[in-house]
Amino acid sequence: MPKKSLVSDKNSINAMKRKEQETADASVLFQNEKQKRIFFTRSISTRNIKTSSYLNVKNVLLAGLLLIVLFSGGIAGKFVTSSLRIAQNHKSVAIRIGDTRQHLDYDFTAAINFLQYALKRNGYKIAGVTYAGNLYPNELNAAEINIFVRGFSPFYDLRMNDHKTNVLYVHRYADFYAEEFQNFDSYLSSQRKLMDAITHNIDISFLPPGFVPHDVLAPQKYDFDILYIYEFYNQFYDAFMQKKYQIRTYSGNDFAILSENERRNLLQNARVVVYEMGKTGSDDETYVPYAVFDLISYGRPIVTNRKLPLDAYFQNNIWLFDDVESMILATQQALNSSDEIRELKAARARTVLYDFFDTNSSFFKKLK
Repeated sequence: MPKKSLVSDKNSINAMKRKEQETADASVLFQNEKQKRIFFTRSISTRNIKTSSYLNVKNVLLAGLLLIVLFSGGIAGKFVTSSLRIAQNHKSVAIRIGDTRQHLDYDFTAAINFLQYALKRNGYKIAGVTYAGNLYPNELNAAEINIFVRGFSPFYDLRMNDHKTNVLYVHRYADFYAEEFQNFDSYLSSQRKLMDAITHNIDISFLPPGFVPHDVLAPQKYDFDILYIYEFYNQFYDAFMQKKYQIRTYSGNDFAILSENERRNLLQNARVVVYEMGKTGSDDETYVPYAVFDLISYGRPIVTNRKLPLDAYFQNNIWLFDDVESMILATQQALNSSDEIRELKAARARTVLYDFFDTNSSFFKKLK
């Protein structure tokens, strides 16, 4: 390789390192700043023990505590607010899913996990999650709120308790019947297109894009090149990539039923994770599967379909495609990047996710 090219690559890597340092993960920033405050408080206390009375030391400690409280209220306000809500609200929620556990795909599973996470952040207690075939176990009879989750199949088996709060959550837009939207206290959807489609005087709240925070998966080595997870199976892509690369292929359903440790192991050992969304049509053109945010939250390099929110927020920190040709090209571009640059891009995408995506929703404040 020409010397000029090597210098250029090195400068590019150094520039990305500096940028990554400047935009470090919000959660890491919070912990670092918290430790600085604690160290600052201890340092002040030590100096004043030598020169001041016990009363002065006590005042310094109180002042340090005040600094920490003020800091929490400013930079980490949403964490403090969530804690206050948890202290004030103890209502129990039963999540009843109108599909069997085996029929959930990765996106559906990620959405349910995020729903539980968002409820807990807003102070609710998850009484349990049940699936078709056992929707009404006795141990959930006392739940004060029932959230019925509608997948792609009609959901009529709703033995609701008139004395409890009953919510219908439509995960993704699909064909539906007016009879499904009756007798509920409130409605929730992950797609605005559904909200626009319902016209018969029903107020549907929007569950925003979100994620459950994960520890970063920092690979020590790579066992294979591509982890291909699909909603829509692209046979041509899979066959073409198998000729050139080591690839592991999973449907969204197959990946969803793996244990958390099995999923983490696959994600950590892949150079690149390719997530292919289902075909557009009745699906919301701006909807980004929760599975994509889940993958980004792990800090893995992502190749996926082009959607406006992904382009706007993550820019060139993830690789996007529009068709099978650009899907192959985007995957090869990701693989041809150096391991260092590819992992830096993944870390920067994760930083954007943690910095700009608020996992709260006004809907949870409406639950009574």
